Amino acid sequence: MALDHSFKNLTDDERATLMQVAVSQSFGSGDIVINQGDRVENLMVVAQGMLRVTHVFEGGHLSEFVGPLGPGDVVGEMSFVDGQGASATLIADGETQVLVIPRNAIDALMSENQTFAGRFYKDLLLHLSRRLRATNLRADPGPVATD
Repeated sequence: MALDHSFKNLTDDERATLMQVAVSQSFGSGDIVINQGDRVENLMVVAQGMLRVTHVFEGGHLSEFVGPLGPGDVVGEMSFVDGQGASATLIADGETQVLVIPRNAIDALMSENQTFAGRFYKDLLLHLSRRLRATNLRADPGPVATD
């Protein structure tokens, strides 16, 4: 199941509930799944295919980093958590399917079960930590040659 990868602390029933409310969206190669700066209201999980992650810096410099996200990866999580615009653009790299989990369904589970909220956010934090570490590794140019 697509949620097993990133939501290991949730119970089987909780993952099944999220899968029941998830809406599948398909994207063709080159389609934009999330555009940098857009607010992401719902959480998304890659079910099939791959996504490229790009970021346009001030001055127009385009960078591709994190590199590619695939099945089980959560996307849109930063905007989902903090309500700000997406920090990057996600582009389908080939035929891609994304599961969209509505915020209101997640909020309903949290209000019904406080322990769900703790496990859910723990999984998101672990996911964000892995993503940041992967980004740091890609950004490190390695030792600088000296003459």
